[in-house]
Amino acid sequence: MGVTAPASVDAVCEIPTRVCHLGEALGPVARDLRRSLALRVKNSGREFVTIDDLSRHIGIIHQALTHLSAKLEDLMANVVHDERAGMVEAYRAAGRLEQVLSEFVDGYRDAKGSHGSPESGAARKLLLGVYRHHIREISEWLDDLVNAIAQPASALEKRKIAMTAETRLPVVLNVTRPPQMAQLHALAARLLVPPEYVAERLPIHEPSEPRGPGILGTIGALAFGFALSNSVFGRRHG
Repeated sequence: MGVTAPASVDAVCEIPTRVCHLGEALGPVARDLRRSLALRVKNSGREFVTIDDLSRHIGIIHQALTHLSAKLEDLMANVVHDERAGMVEAYRAAGRLEQVLSEFVDGYRDAKGSHGSPESGAARKLLLGVYRHHIREISEWLDDLVNAIAQPASALEKRKIAMTAETRLPVVLNVTRPPQMAQLHALAARLLVPPEYVAERLPIHEPSEPRGPGILGTIGALAFGFALSNSVFGRRHG
């Protein structure tokens, strides 16, 4: 059994109970993630050290994005596409997703609790922007997903998708590249190879290129597909 939601005069959306439970479980997760951006963080008394902290935090973000991909696949396989799943599986999957999101929030709070020096203040500000970018995107996606499960007909209408037997309602998480990353790359390049080092060690006619590890790694645009399809809701004539 599931929950039905009106779609039109002659059609309704049939939401399986397991998916309804998933929406209920993800609601608090979405709210807590959104609130994390507004939480006040006590100063830890620790100074933000540009190279060390950038390297550590970008590593945290990269790992969290990797874990996020795996948990979303788990959520789809073990709840949305598994007709045997129930409330327990739905809340368990939501809990595992929440654990991954806490990696973003904990990293953000750690960086926010530090204080920047005149030398590191700009890097700290840019890093906080990277965290906020990812947290905001994921938060908005969770809100869309929860709303789509609760009101699929409205979600279809909003996206101008007609209800048919093969209707698919895409709720895609697009993890875009934070605009701050370009500035962080440029900043790290300057810090890893001081201009005076380049002037002393390299022939003047050769181009000077940064020599050092790519501490910022590669955090590009990702897309995690999540589609509510005819396996989730269907068309039934009255």
